[in-house]
Amino acid sequence: MPSRARSSAMKVAAVLLVLPLLLGCGCCSLPGLLFDEIFGGQRHTFTEQDLVGDWTSDCGGTVSIRADGTATVIDLPIHRTRNAADDMVETKAAGEYKWHIEPETDDTDQEVRFTTTLSDEEVFAAHAERDWTGFDDLEYYLSTPSEPIYCVLSK
Repeated sequence: MPSRARSSAMKVAAVLLVLPLLLGCGCCSLPGLLFDEIFGGQRHTFTEQDLVGDWTSDCGGTVSIRADGTATVIDLPIHRTRNAADDMVETKAAGEYKWHIEPETDDTDQEVRFTTTLSDEEVFAAHAERDWTGFDDLEYYLSTPSEPIYCVLSK
């Protein structure tokens, strides 16, 4: 067998061996670790200056982040659930919020957290989208009755 064909066959075999492990792993961090190790993807950090500006979500809504630690959120979907009639109902964040950067730890990625201006209750949090080129988008979870939906905020 030529070496190129053998190399391709070995990659396919490796994927077929690892795939059941990934599918059976569910919510564990193994898929993310394999992504990092095999493909070189990583989370990128951001600064306050990176965050200031107007962001639009691919799930709808906008976030305007200001340097003074405040933000205006307009119709940003943050939760979907079903009502008694089995209709999908979407909860949207809107209004004035405070924001701060939560540093990365051994167990968590760096996040920007948005809280209410009166009670400091967290409404939603976002982290840098995983890619190979550097920080440019934020990713947050839209919670749903089944699986969370990943939404991306872009400038």
